[in-house]
Amino acid sequence: MTTVRRADLSCVVQAGGLSSRMGCDKARMAFCGEPLIERVLGRLAPVAGELVVTTSRPSELAYLEERAFGGLVPRIVSDLEGPAGAMRGIASSLAAARLPLVAIVACDMPFVSPELIGALADHVEAEALDVFVPREERGIEPLCAVWRRETCSPIAYELLAGDRQRIRCLIDRVNAGYLDEPQIVAVAGSTLCFENVNTPEEFAAAELLA
Repeated sequence: MTTVRRADLSCVVQAGGLSSRMGCDKARMAFCGEPLIERVLGRLAPVAGELVVTTSRPSELAYLEERAFGGLVPRIVSDLEGPAGAMRGIASSLAAARLPLVAIVACDMPFVSPELIGALADHVEAEALDVFVPREERGIEPLCAVWRRETCSPIAYELLAGDRQRIRCLIDRVNAGYLDEPQIVAVAGSTLCFENVNTPEEFAAAELLA
């Protein structure tokens, strides 16, 4: 499969978590010889109009602003103030993006599919949606979705201010569409693109798969 860089798509990588189950900052752990977050940025670059990293520790990732991924230099942006949780990550990502469509991806997804991200963006645009979310047997994958910044950002900020952390609260407030598992497999080849690494054991298993 091939990808096409979209001038209207910000790809935002969330690196604001505490990595408590990993025991160290997983964003900078070496995955097959390179920091995990650099692998994710490199995989997203072919489809991105801009790359952004949101984090609660901007000084630790500032070095990324001296690196280029597919010709794009990422911006490092601090998370918004507010209650820690999933909604702060979404609201921070939407606020940090500069382009109309925003792919929000967790930093611990080493197999993220640029083809899938491009397909999700196509659906948002073609169907005049506010978000397009992958949906597999295990449920929805909101940290691998594409959002329309103009409509979703103010609602995410409102929910954050009210300490409503469930991403489903945001999805239910906007015009949402879903890409189901057979379509996901047709685009990405499998659902491996959603695998994340939260523990040393999961990290080691993902390296073996890679």
